[in-house]
Amino acid sequence: MLLVVALVVMGCGGQMSPKSESNGKSQHSGIHLSEREAYRYDKGVESLRALQSLCEEVAAAPSYELIANLRNQASKITYSYNSTGMNESTISYCEQLKRRIEECRAEALSLAESASLNSSLKETLVRVEDKLFDGKTYYPVYLNKNEKLYVDIESDGDVKFKLYNADSERLVKSFVGGKVSDSLTISNSGIYLLEVTPTAKQYASLSLSAKGEKGVKIYRPAVISKQVECSKDSFGAVAVEAVKLQKLFDEPRKITLRGQLKAALSGNAQALISIPVPTGTTEVLYSMRISTSESSRSEDGRFHDNLTRSYKRIELFGLPFYEKSRSNGLLNTILDDNRPICDEDAYCNMYVFRRQSEAKKFQDGTKSASQLAYDVDYSKVGTQSCSGSVPVNGERSLYLAFENERVRYVNYIWVEAEALVAHTIYYRTVYSVN
Repeated sequence: MLLVVALVVMGCGGQMSPKSESNGKSQHSGIHLSEREAYRYDKGVESLRALQSLCEEVAAAPSYELIANLRNQASKITYSYNSTGMNESTISYCEQLKRRIEECRAEALSLAESASLNSSLKETLVRVEDKLFDGKTYYPVYLNKNEKLYVDIESDGDVKFKLYNADSERLVKSFVGGKVSDSLTISNSGIYLLEVTPTAKQYASLSLSAKGEKGVKIYRPAVISKQVECSKDSFGAVAVEAVKLQKLFDEPRKITLRGQLKAALSGNAQALISIPVPTGTTEVLYSMRISTSESSRSEDGRFHDNLTRSYKRIELFGLPFYEKSRSNGLLNTILDDNRPICDEDAYCNMYVFRRQSEAKKFQDGTKSASQLAYDVDYSKVGTQSCSGSVPVNGERSLYLAFENERVRYVNYIWVEAEALVAHTIYYRTVYSVN
């Protein structure tokens, strides 16, 4: 192998860089390079010398990482030039560098291949230093038949480690303890999965490395992964809190609120809508559009479909499915895409009642809203068209009350409502290779 390296260095060696003058032009025995071409030429020489140096490192102390780096650098090295305006001597000079780089590239790739086959090298596949584990974690690797896998683990407490063949979903070996140093020979080529399960939140370091048979070319494709929904008992199933959207009204509830002057003669300036709350509901989402024109154009009736599309986009981009905190991003995200457009100067008061008795007093007109116990946090006084969410807090019904305080104008209101129902879904990670 040393002879091969020597030949590579000799074949790629020699003084290649032209002398650079202060005016930015490069000249050497009739060679004339523009500033741009001189820069490209010098970068080509720099890359060539770096590749030579890497060849010497591989010869002195071959390792998997060095050989992989040599193969990578040799694959990327290139040189080209623009011959426009060059004389024959300059073109010949650039061609010489191009030819030597191509020859050195081929020799370096050959050296990398030869070094891989003629030495038994240990390749590091996974290395984790002092990671805080607070839940089950997986590390996928591709292993070849008859490779020897080395497992080294050190943690500040007992940790459970299981090695699976991800293709057959079969347990290969398990390790338990705070310090593990073990090895095993792989029986079948395929994707393997190291499962790490801490007994408590704790720090751990781990290393997975593999060494192939001498003289056998190692094939190790990249492992790619994707998440898919699955059943509770599926291999590698993970439980996730999620929500589903349930339409509460078959069509928008339309109400008419007369102005105070007309209401004194006939009709009513206030109305109440009862919202049934399905079991498991955490939030009720609503959309309320208000207008002084009964025939105004709108997007009423599409609240459910719009929310569903927005929620699916959240799933697509991998945001949290559901967070119980009121500051979570899920509700804000899906509602921000569904805010009714305020195109008229109409407004009303909207009150949220949690007790049927209070709601009935408002509906019957026996007491004004200011005299009743309504939820101040989620009610809106003087509101225009809007959408929002109301936490259920265990109630089986919520009541939305509307009041028109304007003297003359009639308000037309359309209301849609959705239940955000909590449920658990399961997903697993499926692994494959290119």
